[in-house]
Amino acid sequence: MSHVLGPDATTDPHTRSETLGTGPGPHATANVMLVRHGESVANARHLFTGVIDVGLTPAGEQECVLAGQRLAGTGWIPDVICTSELVRGWRTAELMRTAWPSSVPVARDWRLNERNYGALSGFRKSEIAERFGHERFIHWRRSLEGRPPPLAPGTLALWRTLSPFDVLPPEALTATESLADVVARVRPWVREILGGHVAAGRRVLLVAHGNSLRAVCAVLDRLDGAELAALNLPNARPLAYRLRTPTGGLPESQVRGGDYLDPGAARAEAAAIAAEGGT
Repeated sequence: MSHVLGPDATTDPHTRSETLGTGPGPHATANVMLVRHGESVANARHLFTGVIDVGLTPAGEQECVLAGQRLAGTGWIPDVICTSELVRGWRTAELMRTAWPSSVPVARDWRLNERNYGALSGFRKSEIAERFGHERFIHWRRSLEGRPPPLAPGTLALWRTLSPFDVLPPEALTATESLADVVARVRPWVREILGGHVAAGRRVLLVAHGNSLRAVCAVLDRLDGAELAALNLPNARPLAYRLRTPTGGLPESQVRGGDYLDPGAARAEAAAIAAEGGT
């Protein structure tokens, strides 16, 4: 299993040791690639970002271009790119798409948006940990059920007038979300959209966010709360999945946890994320 454990864990018995290069490997038969967006301006400042619609840093944009080029260099070609309605998601998709000579369609869906951190949005993570204590900070950030304090009604109403939420349904922006809430909104997308693409034989590049992709992994790998709390996804590191679609059921992974294109770098970066409190 390629997922990286949290800072209190020691070893992951499911971790795979093979290195993916440009020759035939576990990625060659992948029908889905998961990619977290490149570094955002809020990532660089260690903020609770959530649904705040921020762009990529110049370094983050370069990460995306390189990720696309490395993926294209393996011979893997997507038939469709699925991403969120937030700019750091679809901008990453656009930059990666330049790696392929033919135009690959991009489909946006608000259900792939990042988790809403409610009243924590925009604050430095270190400030929240200091103000409320490490235990509550970790509960809000990493647990399945921890739901941060909600946005004030006036703030919620204002944010619904801003892009992209001004053209999305009201349920696209709630006052706050737990990770369980994100899993609940992602699950129908996995069943209907991702499952439909896979059943039709299409290769999907899925570009989204730390928590919406954690939720996708929770569905695909049938993760429990402890496994999900330990999961950290680094920016702009393609994660290959080979999915099967049981008739009428949710897609599921043939290899639990998938395989990173750059496993050594991905593990190191995910461990650094875990040391800061997680995705």
